[in-house]
Amino acid sequence: MGWRGRVARRVSLRARELTEAPRPAGRPIKPPLLLFHGWNGSSHNFGAWLPALQPHFTVLAPDLPGCAGVTTLPTPHTARAYAEWALRLVDAQQIDRAVVGGLCSGTAIALAFAALAPDRVRGLLLHTPFLRPGLIRPAIRAQLALLSSPLGVLFAPLRRSTTLSMLHRRLFAEAAEVDAEHLAHDQADLLRADPAAARDLGRDLLRIDRTEVVRAWTKPLAVVLADGDAFIDAPGTAAAVRLAAPQALIARFPGGHGWTPAYRKHQDEALAGLAERLAELV
Repeated sequence: MGWRGRVARRVSLRARELTEAPRPAGRPIKPPLLLFHGWNGSSHNFGAWLPALQPHFTVLAPDLPGCAGVTTLPTPHTARAYAEWALRLVDAQQIDRAVVGGLCSGTAIALAFAALAPDRVRGLLLHTPFLRPGLIRPAIRAQLALLSSPLGVLFAPLRRSTTLSMLHRRLFAEAAEVDAEHLAHDQADLLRADPAAARDLGRDLLRIDRTEVVRAWTKPLAVVLADGDAFIDAPGTAAAVRLAAPQALIARFPGGHGWTPAYRKHQDEALAGLAERLAELV
């Protein structure tokens, strides 16, 4: 079944719900866009994206297993395992083909989905892509390695410390400039996330090089990057994407990893421009 007929799609973002208005039978609606949020996050991560995306796509942004209180998977939480779960999700939603995207570690899931079921993917939208381990910033690689080690079991109790969490956000995500509501939601997401699932995905990010998936990709690909991102080498990632996939649309904007007011303004502009062009191509 394709996305035709008189339907209403709902995107749940915890505190708010957004509904796509029904359209007449037989008339195609906007292409479906399946989004994967980042490590220890939730669908709330995409609330700021919707004004840029909704004019062009019908958005499905699920909370991932092991995040936001959702039941964990019965297998290790690798990007591939999440992609297999997502394939079952789109089957249940009767979605034939979708544009697939992600934020940060969610991009690894999007690329795993594209590798698993390329015929089901119309295009890719990657924000801050984790392309290969060598492009993760050294400080973040060290944290992921520690998390993946036997000492990583300490993450479970330590994550409950608001002081430590805030220190990490101040060092890597410009917490001093991010609004209090957003920070509180991030902390709540962290507390609801399953520590073992977080360790699984962190280990996977350090292990898998996804460059070949991008190199083999010939369909539309859009990439969004903040030049000063604290988690990945943004200029290096942009160069690697351009080399592997010359057809890629790449939008870079000033900013780090924290969603400050200035960051969100630049991000909105980049996403709006890419979304319009991507929707035309798929």
